[in-house]
Amino acid sequence: MENLPFKIDNNDYVKLPRSIKTALVDGYLRFEEYTVLVWLWINANPRNGRAHVSYAGLSKDFKEKYSKNHINRLMLNLKRKKWVWFAVQQGRRSSFNVDISNYPLSDGTFKDIDFRFLQKSGRSENDTDIQTPAEVPAEVGDVRQKLKNEKNALVERFSFTSESSAGRSPKNDTDKENKNNRSTRRPVRSFSPKTFEEERCLEIARYLEETDMSFMLSALRKHGLAKLEQTYQQMRDSPEGSIQRKGAYFNTLLTL
Repeated sequence: MENLPFKIDNNDYVKLPRSIKTALVDGYLRFEEYTVLVWLWINANPRNGRAHVSYAGLSKDFKEKYSKNHINRLMLNLKRKKWVWFAVQQGRRSSFNVDISNYPLSDGTFKDIDFRFLQKSGRSENDTDIQTPAEVPAEVGDVRQKLKNEKNALVERFSFTSESSAGRSPKNDTDKENKNNRSTRRPVRSFSPKTFEEERCLEIARYLEETDMSFMLSALRKHGLAKLEQTYQQMRDSPEGSIQRKGAYFNTLLTL
């Protein structure tokens, strides 16, 4: 039996929770995301729960098995799932700091990054105001019922069985605009997001079966990510298969 080519230092180790493995087994982490997370965990500073990395450096660490763009996407996925947090890296090529959620610090505490995801208004990206039916004023209930009725009408308008579905729609306008601006087209299949917001736009565009990112990026600038996320959730709450032209329906919901 051959000896190991190196000596294991039992005084140099980190605590790695088994819950990360559970997240992988249960499908909350893909294997590539799991691999990157464990690598970040091992290389983090135990005093502040922070790893100093670069996309190019991580690519080299993994023997270039993953390209810089692929590392970028994996890091954005980990951020979206709130395993890590880092500042927006759009346009940057240098190294940056990555905070790791619940990293066991040397002072006996654990790294808290929840506040990093709070918006300037103090709300989380996923927070919404929730009231029980008894707490909702009557006029608010009337407004909600009106919005619900309008939403149902829109679903009917854009459904497979709607007679008006063959008519002109916001997506028709978008398609026409894209045809007139082919030089600025950004195909979904080859789009590489550089920010967390662009990553979410890409996911929504794929759900809408869009072929070009121009509409989603324009909507992001005009309405902001919170509005896009809200509209996306409204569509996901609609009966499956009830919407034929998802892009047109999404665009209409944005303007309500």
